[in-house]
Amino acid sequence: MINTLPALTALRRARPDAHIAWVCESASAGILEGHPLLDEAIVAARTRWSARLKSLRGLPRLAGEVRRFARELRARRFDAAIDFQGNLRSGVITWLTRAPLRIGPARGKELSHLFLNHRIPLPAEPMHRVERGLALLRALGIAVADAAPVIPVTEADRASVDAFLAASGLAAGGFAVVHAGTSPFGRYKQWPEERWAEVARRLDSELGLRTAFTRGPAQSETESAEAMARAAGPCALVAPVFSLRELGELCRRCRLFLSVDTGPMHLASAVGAPVVALFGPKDPRLYAPYFGLRAIVEKPLDCRPCRKRACRDPRCMLAIMPDDVLAAARSLAGPRESH
Repeated sequence: MINTLPALTALRRARPDAHIAWVCESASAGILEGHPLLDEAIVAARTRWSARLKSLRGLPRLAGEVRRFARELRARRFDAAIDFQGNLRSGVITWLTRAPLRIGPARGKELSHLFLNHRIPLPAEPMHRVERGLALLRALGIAVADAAPVIPVTEADRASVDAFLAASGLAAGGFAVVHAGTSPFGRYKQWPEERWAEVARRLDSELGLRTAFTRGPAQSETESAEAMARAAGPCALVAPVFSLRELGELCRRCRLFLSVDTGPMHLASAVGAPVVALFGPKDPRLYAPYFGLRAIVEKPLDCRPCRKRACRDPRCMLAIMPDDVLAAARSLAGPRESH
């Protein structure tokens, strides 16, 4: 979603009077709530639908929910639908709109292009997801120069972050954020907790930065963040479970953001935080943080990048050492500040 926000900026700039809707999933819908460039966010309940698929008893209810969702899309009578994601799920949703013009990549993943009637050829070489989305619009004659992402923030979001910083004794620009967790799907991209704890200690001793460990809503992420903060000692603390917009606001205030390849990494990049990103299995040419200052920490192994969904021996992540991460952090954070 975040990598497609520049395309939304370009599209709104080209069509200021159009009604623009975005089909999204509930986990990321918070970024689109009240978005100034968007008229409507339509939530597809993919997580609930996936759960229904796991039992025969859930199939009738799943079929009914999908039919209602399809009727909801068709009732809006969209003139055009653009598939920026380019996989089977997004291709099907694009087709369900019944829009007269259904646009997307000429060769999408999982045969998604079969659901389109206007297929746009894209270069064969690896292309970052931000550039890929903009390339679709450029092929339609839409100007994309200087299209930047817009992450909305409310006064309530700012107040929540203000309260956390005040209670924690953190000053804007004087702390680092570490987001070590991933979704269950991306668990093989995680880095050992004890190494994150060492990085937090050294951010304090070498750069004068305390560390706030952020986390998602899963209990496992809370337990992991608390374990890392305990191991790091008094230089580290655990942040509350922030909404996505609150997390974006926290990242706006930090001196440095560090994480593995995960959604909050893109969020931090989009709001302008300097980002240190640890990359193992995935290709940073496609998925690296795109905006502002960033440093990619990776090891040149012959097995990466890969397309595995899981890995029993994630040596691409284990090969990264705290010294590598601290070197990247020093390159972005500048001279040491006392606190």
